[in-house]
Amino acid sequence: MRFLVVSLFILFLSGCVITKQPAEPLAMPLKPNLKSQTYQLEYETTHSSPKVKSVQLPAHKVIKNQTVKIISDKASLTDTLLSQISQALNDKALKVTTKNNSDYVLTIQQLDLSFTDDTKYLIKQPQKPFSFYTEVAQQYPIQQCATIFAQVSMRLTHKKSGDIVWFAKSSIDSASFHREPLVYSFNEEQKITNELEVVAFIHQQNTEEARLARLGKEIQIPSYKTLSKLSSLTKLSGPCNRTEISALTPMMQFYLSSILIDKIKVQ
Repeated sequence: MRFLVVSLFILFLSGCVITKQPAEPLAMPLKPNLKSQTYQLEYETTHSSPKVKSVQLPAHKVIKNQTVKIISDKASLTDTLLSQISQALNDKALKVTTKNNSDYVLTIQQLDLSFTDDTKYLIKQPQKPFSFYTEVAQQYPIQQCATIFAQVSMRLTHKKSGDIVWFAKSSIDSASFHREPLVYSFNEEQKITNELEVVAFIHQQNTEEARLARLGKEIQIPSYKTLSKLSSLTKLSGPCNRTEISALTPMMQFYLSSILIDKIKVQ
């Protein structure tokens, strides 16, 4: 009996020695540091100077401190623009009045604003182009922006004689008025494209069967693969859509009006 117990104990120890120990479980590899960076693109267009035509006739001299009444029956003149034009006349040493016995009458004949063909803005190459600038430039070569064409015309009439003393007209488009480049930003973000593949490989290699099979073997864990993804463009500055361009119109009308009044020769 004692011999039988000893024999069984020896057989048990032999079985423990013979049993193979599985390889250690594989750990998930560390993920790489993913890059995220913001870039800017600038777009620009050609500009034109305002077109101005001004003619002053010699029949009557316009003299400092003479009075001028402003009439705008043919044009929709806002209170703000009326005040600005009045100030421009005051700066020319002419007195604005609402009375009918003024020396002159300034008639605002035209204050026209109309949307015209969109303005094309071309991409401007940075001084230090980033590595994929060519790719982005091919994808976004131009930007198109709403454009307003503004026209203002006036005439100055001698009240007593009814003679036209001066008449003028000016015009400009909104892109040439504000002259701002368009600035856009976009992001470059790196993403791992094979994370599920790596997870599946680790999971499969950590099964009991796989751990036994790879005992004493070198296992190559798949490396993470990354891909750079570019976001869409986001506008940072520069008016472009119709709402933004329409907001410029009061300043455009004042600008053109100021140019014209400055052309009046006052002695």
